[in-house]
Amino acid sequence: MKGIWGIALWLLAAVAHAQTAELRMLVNGEIGIDPAGAVFDYRIDSELTPQVKALVERSVRQWKFEPVLRGGVATHAKARMHLTLIAHPVSAGYQLQVEQVRFSGYRASIKMTPPRYPVEAARGGVGGSVLVAVRVNAEGRVVDASAVQTSWPYSKVNEAGRRYWGKVLEKASLEAARRWTFEPVDPALHETGDATLVVPVNFWVGEATPPDAGWRRESAGPSMPIPWLAPEKQDFDASGLKQGEVLALDYSVKLKTSVVGTAL
Repeated sequence: MKGIWGIALWLLAAVAHAQTAELRMLVNGEIGIDPAGAVFDYRIDSELTPQVKALVERSVRQWKFEPVLRGGVATHAKARMHLTLIAHPVSAGYQLQVEQVRFSGYRASIKMTPPRYPVEAARGGVGGSVLVAVRVNAEGRVVDASAVQTSWPYSKVNEAGRRYWGKVLEKASLEAARRWTFEPVDPALHETGDATLVVPVNFWVGEATPPDAGWRRESAGPSMPIPWLAPEKQDFDASGLKQGEVLALDYSVKLKTSVVGTAL
Protein backbone atom coordinates (compact mmCIF):
# COMPACT_ATOMS: atom_id res chain seq x y z
CA MET A 1 0.00 0.00 0.00
CA LYS A 2 1.31 3.46 -0.91
CA GLY A 3 2.75 5.63 1.82
CA ILE A 4 3.07 2.99 4.52
CA TRP A 5 6.64 1.73 4.19
CA GLY A 6 9.11 3.30 6.55
CA ILE A 7 6.51 5.39 8.35
CA ALA A 8 6.04 3.05 11.33
CA LEU A 9 9.59 3.75 12.51
CA TRP A 10 9.03 7.51 12.12
CA LEU A 11 5.92 7.34 14.29
CA LEU A 12 6.97 4.68 16.80
CA ALA A 13 8.23 6.97 19.57
CA ALA A 14 5.32 9.38 19.22
CA VAL A 15 2.59 6.77 19.46
CA ALA A 16 4.00 4.27 21.94
CA HIS A 17 1.32 5.42 24.37
CA ALA A 18 -1.55 5.71 21.87
CA GLN A 19 -1.48 3.13 19.11
CA THR A 20 -4.77 4.24 17.57
CA ALA A 21 -4.14 7.99 17.55
CA GLU A 22 -4.09 10.07 14.39
CA LEU A 23 -1.09 12.33 14.03
CA ARG A 24 -0.74 15.56 12.11
CA MET A 25 2.30 17.37 10.80
CA LEU A 26 2.70 20.75 9.12
CA VAL A 27 5.16 20.74 6.22
CA ASN A 28 6.38 24.09 4.92
CA GLY A 29 8.32 24.63 1.75
CA GLU A 30 8.63 26.51 -1.51
CA ILE A 31 7.42 25.52 -4.95
CA GLY A 32 8.26 26.73 -8.47
CA ILE A 33 5.67 26.66 -11.26
CA ASP A 34 6.48 26.89 -14.97
CA PRO A 35 4.31 28.72 -17.55
CA ALA A 36 2.40 25.51 -18.32
CA GLY A 37 1.46 25.04 -14.65
CA ALA A 38 3.88 22.17 -13.95
CA VAL A 39 6.20 22.01 -10.94
CA PHE A 40 9.78 22.78 -12.04
CA ASP A 41 11.34 23.34 -8.62
CA TYR A 42 10.57 22.29 -5.09
CA ARG A 43 12.08 22.63 -1.60
CA ILE A 44 11.06 21.36 1.84
CA ASP A 45 11.98 23.53 4.82
CA SER A 46 10.49 21.28 7.52
CA GLU A 47 12.51 18.51 9.09
CA LEU A 48 11.30 15.14 7.76
CA THR A 49 12.67 11.63 7.70
CA PRO A 50 14.06 10.59 4.30
CA GLN A 51 11.13 8.21 3.75
CA VAL A 52 8.42 10.79 4.43
CA LYS A 53 10.30 13.47 2.49
CA ALA A 54 10.47 11.17 -0.54
CA LEU A 55 6.71 10.50 -0.36
CA VAL A 56 5.90 14.21 -0.17
CA GLU A 57 8.23 15.09 -3.02
CA ARG A 58 6.89 12.34 -5.26
CA SER A 59 3.37 13.67 -4.78
CA VAL A 60 4.23 17.36 -5.19
CA ARG A 61 6.19 16.78 -8.40
CA GLN A 62 2.97 15.52 -10.02
CA TRP A 63 0.82 18.52 -9.13
CA LYS A 64 -0.59 20.78 -11.85
CA PHE A 65 -1.49 24.44 -11.40
CA GLU A 66 -3.37 27.08 -13.30
CA PRO A 67 -0.77 29.08 -15.26
CA VAL A 68 0.25 32.23 -13.40
CA LEU A 69 -0.42 35.29 -15.54
CA ARG A 70 1.34 38.62 -15.36
CA GLY A 71 0.21 41.17 -17.86
CA GLY A 72 -1.87 38.46 -19.53
CA VAL A 73 1.19 36.29 -20.20
CA ALA A 74 1.89 32.94 -18.50
CA THR A 75 5.18 33.07 -16.63
CA HIS A 76 7.36 31.24 -14.10
CA ALA A 77 6.26 31.75 -10.51
CA LYS A 78 7.18 30.68 -7.01
CA ALA A 79 5.04 30.33 -3.90
CA ARG A 80 5.26 29.23 -0.31
CA MET A 81 3.55 25.89 0.40
CA HIS A 82 1.86 24.94 3.69
CA LEU A 83 0.90 21.26 3.70
CA THR A 84 -0.85 19.47 6.56
CA LEU A 85 -0.33 15.70 6.65
CA ILE A 86 -2.41 13.28 8.69
CA ALA A 87 -1.31 9.75 9.59
CA HIS A 88 -4.11 7.20 9.91
CA PRO A 89 -3.35 3.95 11.79
CA VAL A 90 -3.69 0.86 9.57
CA SER A 91 -2.79 -2.80 10.06
CA ALA A 92 0.65 -2.41 8.46
CA GLY A 93 1.56 0.81 10.27
CA TYR A 94 0.34 4.26 9.26
CA GLN A 95 -1.12 5.68 6.06
CA LEU A 96 -0.19 9.27 5.22
CA GLN A 97 -2.79 11.53 3.62
CA VAL A 98 -2.97 15.20 2.72
CA GLU A 99 -5.45 16.91 5.02
CA GLN A 100 -4.97 20.51 3.90
CA VAL A 101 -2.79 22.54 1.57
CA ARG A 102 -2.55 26.28 1.03
CA PHE A 103 -0.19 28.56 -0.83
CA SER A 104 1.04 32.06 -0.23
CA GLY A 105 3.31 34.53 -1.90
CA TYR A 106 6.87 34.74 -0.74
CA ARG A 107 9.00 37.80 -0.18
CA ALA A 108 12.06 37.25 1.98
CA SER A 109 12.99 39.93 4.48
CA ILE A 110 16.36 41.67 4.47
CA LYS A 111 15.91 43.69 7.65
CA MET A 112 13.03 43.37 10.10
CA THR A 113 14.26 45.00 13.28
CA PRO A 114 11.68 44.31 16.00
CA PRO A 115 9.98 47.27 17.66
CA ARG A 116 11.01 48.56 21.06
CA TYR A 117 8.73 47.27 23.76
CA PRO A 118 6.75 50.28 25.05
CA VAL A 119 8.04 50.96 28.55
CA GLU A 120 4.61 51.47 30.09
CA ALA A 121 3.36 48.18 28.63
CA ALA A 122 6.42 46.28 29.86
CA ARG A 123 6.07 47.78 33.35
CA GLY A 124 2.40 46.85 33.40
CA GLY A 125 3.11 43.29 32.29
CA VAL A 126 0.94 43.77 29.20
CA GLY A 127 1.68 41.77 26.08
CA GLY A 128 -0.06 41.04 22.81
CA SER A 129 0.40 40.28 19.12
CA VAL A 130 -0.13 42.81 16.35
CA LEU A 131 -0.74 41.65 12.79
CA VAL A 132 0.85 44.29 10.56
CA ALA A 133 0.34 44.80 6.83
CA VAL A 134 3.06 46.57 4.84
CA ARG A 135 3.05 47.76 1.26
CA VAL A 136 6.44 47.08 -0.32
CA ASN A 137 7.64 48.54 -3.62
CA ALA A 138 9.64 46.76 -6.31
CA GLU A 139 12.92 47.71 -4.60
CA GLY A 140 11.81 46.14 -1.31
CA ARG A 141 11.20 49.35 0.63
CA VAL A 142 8.11 49.78 2.80
CA VAL A 143 5.98 52.62 1.47
CA ASP A 144 2.96 52.17 3.76
CA ALA A 145 2.02 50.23 6.88
CA SER A 146 -1.21 49.48 8.73
CA ALA A 147 -2.29 47.46 11.76
CA VAL A 148 -4.74 44.69 10.85
CA GLN A 149 -5.58 43.08 14.19
CA THR A 150 -4.30 42.83 17.77
CA SER A 151 -4.77 39.76 19.95
CA TRP A 152 -4.27 39.38 23.69
CA PRO A 153 -3.01 36.37 25.62
CA TYR A 154 -3.77 37.88 29.02
CA SER A 155 -7.26 37.68 30.46
CA LYS A 156 -6.51 40.56 32.85
CA VAL A 157 -6.66 43.06 29.95
CA ASN A 158 -10.29 44.21 29.87
CA GLU A 159 -12.08 45.81 26.94
CA ALA A 160 -11.10 49.36 27.85
CA GLY A 161 -7.53 48.23 28.41
CA ARG A 162 -7.43 46.46 25.05
CA ARG A 163 -8.44 49.65 23.29
CA TYR A 164 -5.75 51.64 25.08
CA TRP A 165 -2.93 49.10 24.93
CA GLY A 166 -3.87 48.19 21.38
CA LYS A 167 -3.03 51.71 20.25
CA VAL A 168 0.23 51.60 22.21
CA LEU A 169 1.42 48.30 20.73
CA GLU A 170 0.19 49.13 17.24
CA LYS A 171 2.03 52.46 17.27
CA ALA A 172 5.29 50.73 18.23
CA SER A 173 4.74 48.04 15.58
CA LEU A 174 4.11 50.50 12.77
CA GLU A 175 7.09 52.68 13.69
CA ALA A 176 9.33 49.63 13.33
CA ALA A 177 7.59 48.27 10.21
CA ARG A 178 8.15 51.46 8.24
CA ARG A 179 11.90 50.87 8.56
CA TRP A 180 11.83 47.26 7.34
CA THR A 181 13.30 46.21 4.00
CA PHE A 182 12.60 43.14 1.89
CA GLU A 183 14.18 41.49 -1.11
CA PRO A 184 13.41 43.27 -4.40
CA VAL A 185 11.25 41.68 -7.04
CA ASP A 186 12.91 38.97 -9.13
CA PRO A 187 13.25 40.13 -12.77
CA ALA A 188 13.88 36.55 -13.85
CA LEU A 189 10.36 35.69 -12.71
CA HIS A 190 8.90 38.84 -14.29
CA GLU A 191 7.70 40.21 -10.96
CA THR A 192 6.71 43.86 -11.04
CA GLY A 193 5.03 46.47 -8.88
CA ASP A 194 4.09 46.60 -5.23
CA ALA A 195 3.32 43.73 -2.88
CA THR A 196 1.25 43.61 0.30
CA LEU A 197 2.86 41.57 3.06
CA VAL A 198 1.40 40.56 6.42
CA VAL A 199 3.75 40.05 9.38
CA PRO A 200 2.95 39.23 13.04
CA VAL A 201 4.69 41.32 15.71
CA ASN A 202 4.74 39.81 19.19
CA PHE A 203 5.14 41.61 22.48
CA TRP A 204 5.69 38.94 25.10
CA VAL A 205 6.55 39.73 28.69
CA GLY A 206 9.24 37.56 30.21
CA GLU A 207 9.76 35.33 27.15
CA ALA A 208 11.46 35.76 23.80
CA THR A 209 8.51 34.36 21.87
CA PRO A 210 5.00 33.08 22.65
CA PRO A 211 4.74 29.33 23.19
CA ASP A 212 3.95 27.36 20.03
CA ALA A 213 2.37 24.42 21.86
CA GLY A 214 -0.26 24.00 24.53
CA TRP A 215 -3.50 25.78 25.31
CA ARG A 216 -3.47 29.45 26.14
CA ARG A 217 -6.10 32.09 26.68
CA GLU A 218 -6.32 34.59 23.86
CA SER A 219 -8.84 37.09 22.55
CA ALA A 220 -8.61 38.96 19.27
CA GLY A 221 -9.65 42.52 18.67
CA PRO A 222 -11.60 43.69 15.61
CA SER A 223 -10.10 43.11 12.19
CA MET A 224 -9.33 46.35 10.36
CA PRO A 225 -9.22 46.64 6.55
CA ILE A 226 -5.93 47.30 4.81
CA PRO A 227 -6.41 50.83 3.37
CA TRP A 228 -4.73 50.30 0.00
CA LEU A 229 -6.31 46.95 -0.87
CA ALA A 230 -9.60 46.45 -2.72
CA PRO A 231 -12.45 44.91 -0.68
CA GLU A 232 -12.28 41.59 -2.54
CA LYS A 233 -8.64 41.17 -1.45
CA GLN A 234 -9.27 41.73 2.26
CA ASP A 235 -10.18 38.10 2.98
CA PHE A 236 -7.05 36.11 3.82
CA ASP A 237 -5.86 33.47 6.28
CA ALA A 238 -2.90 34.42 8.47
CA SER A 239 -3.57 31.76 11.11
CA GLY A 240 -0.46 29.97 12.27
CA LEU A 241 1.82 32.75 11.06
CA LYS A 242 4.76 33.00 13.45
CA GLN A 243 7.10 35.81 14.44
CA GLY A 244 9.41 36.59 11.52
CA GLU A 245 7.26 34.83 8.90
CA VAL A 246 5.91 36.84 5.96
CA LEU A 247 2.67 36.25 4.06
CA ALA A 248 2.27 37.95 0.68
CA LEU A 249 -1.43 38.66 0.02
CA ASP A 250 -1.75 39.90 -3.54
CA TYR A 251 -0.06 36.91 -5.11
CA SER A 252 -1.65 33.50 -5.37
CA VAL A 253 -1.51 30.24 -7.28
CA LYS A 254 -4.40 27.88 -8.02
CA LEU A 255 -3.93 24.14 -7.76
CA LYS A 256 -5.72 22.07 -10.43
CA THR A 257 -4.78 18.62 -9.09
CA SER A 258 -7.11 17.14 -6.47
CA VAL A 259 -4.87 16.89 -3.42
CA VAL A 260 -6.87 17.03 -0.17
CA GLY A 261 -7.74 13.55 1.06
CA THR A 262 -5.28 11.77 -1.24
CA ALA A 263 -2.76 9.24 0.04
CA LEU A 264 0.95 9.80 -0.37
